[in-house]
Amino acid sequence: MKRIKLLSLVGIALLAAGTLAAQEKQGNLFAAEFQKPKNGMVPQYEAGRKQKAAWHKQQNDPQPLLVWETLTGDNTGTYMVGRGGLHWADLDKPAIPDENDIAEYQKVIGNYVESLTSRYYEFLPKVSNAPADMMPSKFSEIYVFQVRYGKGSDFRSAIERIYEASQKTKWPLHFEWYELVNGGLTGTYVLSLPHSSWADFEDKPDVKPFRDMLKEAFGQAEADSIVDRLDHSIEKESSETIQFRPDLSYLPGK
Repeated sequence: MKRIKLLSLVGIALLAAGTLAAQEKQGNLFAAEFQKPKNGMVPQYEAGRKQKAAWHKQQNDPQPLLVWETLTGDNTGTYMVGRGGLHWADLDKPAIPDENDIAEYQKVIGNYVESLTSRYYEFLPKVSNAPADMMPSKFSEIYVFQVRYGKGSDFRSAIERIYEASQKTKWPLHFEWYELVNGGLTGTYVLSLPHSSWADFEDKPDVKPFRDMLKEAFGQAEADSIVDRLDHSIEKESSETIQFRPDLSYLPGK
């Protein structure tokens, strides 16, 4: 998707779990594993994920374990498994010992996985307009931005001003920002846009376009400055769509 399309669609406003990370007394760390099933073994992988979810229920795990399936882009067919609302210190004292969790994973899932990558992201609540619903949306539109070296402050100041504009104008679109903090290229930011259906991906004629929203909030000169900072700070970007899989996820109390 061209950047101008992105700007007009969402106002450049994994990952779908930011609302979980925003709960009181919870942290902003989101731990994610990207698991690619072996060719022809998706049914076995999904059956294993269901077994793993049932096992977490048997262990009375107090934390959700959420699963998304990647539907488009270079990572099509990869599953993202994650927990949100964490502090780094929580990793020192998991509710279920790591050795038990890994052993169960190897027992019911490991044989069906071709590759696994772990990453940690920080949810950025001060620049996000997350929906009130605590559950992930059915779909999430994901944009990954690689910021040029030395341009991080320009990028952060731009998204801060965009958030301020969205609040000042009461812009109704929801968006969630994350920063990759471990497990990949530094300067990587992720924008997650929730959607309740495929139809919700359509442009919304009753919502003010991004540039018009900025102009209303700050005037034409500042709106142009914000867009210019984005254009000059972003080295590359990519997009994909992920679908929340509640049937493969573990949700306490469900």
